[in-house]
Formats: sequence, C-alpha cells, structure tokens
Amino acid sequence: MARLSYDSQPLGMTDAYRILETRRLADDVVLGYLNVDFSFADRPTLTVYPSVLVNQSPAGDLISHYQVSRLN
Repeated sequence: MARLSYDSQPLGMTDAYRILETRRLADDVVLGYLNVDFSFADRPTLTVYPSVLVNQSPAGDLISHYQVSRLN
C-alpha cells in the first residue's frame, strides 16, 4: 500500500491505496482503478474506489478524469 497527500484534509486523516488494475488505452493514455481506505481519528474508515485517466506528456503526467464510487 502507498500513501497519498491532499492539500486540504481533516486533521489526523490517513489514506492507504492499492492499484487494482491499469489499462493502456493509447500510447499516451492510461486508465487506472484503485481502492482507497481513508482512516480518521474520530470516525470509521471510509473505503472508496477511484478511477483515473492519466495523460502522459513531455511536460509530465496529468489526470484528465477522476471519478470516485462507494461500493457497499
């Protein structure tokens, strides 16, 4: 598992994510599916499933689409 960093997050929140699957859609586009557990000091863990489209370029990788689902 790895850690992410967010500019504005609740005090004491931590996250752990796993990359579930990646697919190369084109030479410069990758689709990724993840599982993220957000842990808090004062409430239960929140599990979400983001998917991202990442465009690769000489200037760096950019997220062009970000969608999050909560599956129960």
